[in-house]
Amino acid sequence: MSFETILEKIDAEQAVANQSLNNVNIRALPYKKGQINAAKENLEKLYFDYKEEVKKNSIFILVTGSESDHFADIAQEKFKCFKFDAKTFYKDILKEINPYLYQDKKINSSIFEVIGNVLEDKMKSFDVASYPQLMFDAKYSRVVRNKDEMLDVMADAINDIVGGEIVGLDALERVSKDGIEKKYKSRIVPILLYSADERFVSNLSKDLTKINSKVAVLTAGNVETDVTSFVTLEAIDEENVGNALKKIANNA
Repeated sequence: MSFETILEKIDAEQAVANQSLNNVNIRALPYKKGQINAAKENLEKLYFDYKEEVKKNSIFILVTGSESDHFADIAQEKFKCFKFDAKTFYKDILKEINPYLYQDKKINSSIFEVIGNVLEDKMKSFDVASYPQLMFDAKYSRVVRNKDEMLDVMADAINDIVGGEIVGLDALERVSKDGIEKKYKSRIVPILLYSADERFVSNLSKDLTKINSKVAVLTAGNVETDVTSFVTLEAIDEENVGNALKKIANNA
């Protein structure tokens, strides 16, 4: 189904699901409850259909460099891209973990077990039934002083063991929810993930191709490493951002 058809069906089912049971004749109550429950089940199926359309029509645009956040802001505001900090998924996991467990401490198997439990809940929300379990390895054993350092260790471990494509699954989930709310139905779904961490973006670009072949890397501003990019921009303004996005769309 097209985005437009799915959104029309969602509107119809939501109207039924949101019916009030107040003042309903007691004899009709079981029928009305049945209607509402059926509509809620249909909405779950339609959400899955919408997410599949998002996946099929999406382009992952990975932006790194000193101006990556500036590029992302313009792309969202002026060109309706869905933008996310590329490390949002990992930051959300870290929010669930007490800093006392890692701050100024050496990473060990205990903290990996806690991370693994949070990760399991995330994977269930993505309807992922099977994935490589997060296991501690001596190469991750180091003292971390703060959240940023813990974030780097955790991201490296999850990307190495589970796979960086998990960032894409998280983005698809977020875009689908946002898209339904905004009634997004354009032919192309530009999902922009930005980070100044050039190594992270380079590795992520390879992992994302496991769920979508349409992945483009773009550098914005200054870079410190030799990043292989489809588009390179030094000056970031509305015209340059628009031209870069157009080039990516034309080659998708």
